[in-house]
Amino acid sequence: MKISFLCFQARFGRLFALLWLMSLSAMAQNITGKVTNAADGSPLPGVTIVEKGSTKGTVTDAQGQYTLNAASEATLVFSYLGFVPQEIPLGGRTTLDVVLKEDTKSLNEVVVTALGIQRDKKALGYSVTEVKGSEFTQAREMNVANALSGKVAGVNASGMSTGPGGSSRVVIRGNGSLNGNSQPLYVINGMPIDNSTPGGSPQTGAGGLNVDRGDGIGGINPDDIESISVLKGGTAAALYGSRAANGVILITTKKGVAQKGIGVDFNSTFTAETPSVFPKWQYEYGQGDQGRKPATQQEALDWGRRSFGAKMDGQPYTIFNGTQQPYSPQRNNINNFYELGTTFSNTLALSGGSENINFRFSLANMDSKSIQPNSKFNRKVGNLNVNAKLTKNLSLEAVAQYNIEEATNRPSAGDATGNPNWAVYMLANTVDIRQLSPGYDATGREIQWNETPYASNSYFVVNRYKNNDTKNRFIGQFNLQYNFLDNLYIRGSVSRDFYNYKYTGIIPSGTVYTLNAAGEYHDINSAVSETNGMLTAHYNTKLGNDFHLTALAGGNMRKFLSSETYIDGTQFIVPNFYSYTNLNNFTTRPYNPKIATNSLFGSLDLDYKALPS
Repeated sequence: MKISFLCFQARFGRLFALLWLMSLSAMAQNITGKVTNAADGSPLPGVTIVEKGSTKGTVTDAQGQYTLNAASEATLVFSYLGFVPQEIPLGGRTTLDVVLKEDTKSLNEVVVTALGIQRDKKALGYSVTEVKGSEFTQAREMNVANALSGKVAGVNASGMSTGPGGSSRVVIRGNGSLNGNSQPLYVINGMPIDNSTPGGSPQTGAGGLNVDRGDGIGGINPDDIESISVLKGGTAAALYGSRAANGVILITTKKGVAQKGIGVDFNSTFTAETPSVFPKWQYEYGQGDQGRKPATQQEALDWGRRSFGAKMDGQPYTIFNGTQQPYSPQRNNINNFYELGTTFSNTLALSGGSENINFRFSLANMDSKSIQPNSKFNRKVGNLNVNAKLTKNLSLEAVAQYNIEEATNRPSAGDATGNPNWAVYMLANTVDIRQLSPGYDATGREIQWNETPYASNSYFVVNRYKNNDTKNRFIGQFNLQYNFLDNLYIRGSVSRDFYNYKYTGIIPSGTVYTLNAAGEYHDINSAVSETNGMLTAHYNTKLGNDFHLTALAGGNMRKFLSSETYIDGTQFIVPNFYSYTNLNNFTTRPYNPKIATNSLFGSLDLDYKALPS
């Protein structure tokens, strides 16, 4: 009796499912209609129509007509670029005509273009992409340029693997030079800034102190950014001359707003990092060569980087330092060497004022510890922005920023010499990386772990090598604008970007690859400034009902000064006393480039039904 009941249930279930599918089929029907523009009634081709909650959809043809098979009670979603999307329930209808309205908010988007000028995006004849400042504080990068990656089409932004405070490489629409600098020009509030790396960019194979000392854009606090515009084409960047051959990145900083009382904004972020991608080593055959494990300390040194030995058997064998260790896989060398990297960022901003004068003042501190032991970076930034309307026709804007950046033991970006990361992944697979610690013997000499002295001991580098640098930077801008008429004004601007930089790098006594293991000394002292003075006249007028003329003319005077001194020497006379006065050989090299550029520029735009904001 129980079995027959189950059979009856099964037959009834199949019958119910069949009827349910038939009812669904009956409910689905062809929906037809036309989509037009609310402004003039013209048909809209290419409008996307999708049944909400499903993957069924279609697009309108050249006459704005469409046909879609959908359930009679479905909701259709109509969307078209530049128009407000609509969701409309069918309610059993088989014909549905839709009128779409233009999305004025999208069409009238205002973007910042060259020289800080705001224009309607639809009125531009070139490509400008703007990203709001909030995009750069959600997933915070220490160098704000790295955060452009994935946010702007055609922009490739990547940070170098050189730890906290490292520089960024940004390329807009591919490399513009095979062997030169392909990076864009950075402009803050309409004025260019210096983006150079003190001492030059790191070069692979350049020696044991080949560090990335950071670039200029890395000193900008993301919390101070209102928006970033990217000028991609030559036309967009033409007003900045040859320096903008690789494009321009325009940064607009936040300003104060008129309000009652003082506004307080506090932003705090914390990030932690650990290694996430690991090479896939084999753990069947251990350290050695030609199927043989090391039998002596010398063989362990000779085969320090080779894992072509016998099959691992867990039995004791001699390693590079003469001790015994099980002939077993060491799977955690990466995690055993690197530490937890942390970054704390805090920004406190105060703003306020009236319609005639307002201000914004911020203080920021970023403290970062690298995953590489004994490597850290700190950046403090103070930023003040003041806007004032002095008279009916005269207004001013003043911006001042001061940075203090301090770095300790930046990671090497070169080859094996002085690079602590090299041994971590080159070490034979049965050797525990911690056996290299502390990296030096009782006399202070580096402990070798392989046959070549150029492959540095990781712990010797992080414990005995030294490189420290300090950078004090000031960026100041002062702008005056006088309105002669409602549509005519003159703007004068002066900006100065100045920094003092001090770097000392020590390859210590006991380093086995240097001459007589006596060490090396490298020192950089530099003072770099760029001053820009600019005067521009702006005019716009309406010609008839549909045409609009916008004109700009101006001139710029740029002065770049650099005073640098390099001290390089070898062989410390007294071991472990690291001063250039203690060197057996050293050279002093001054470098004092000066560049002055005077330029005139202008632009003329004639718009048809595309009035600027």
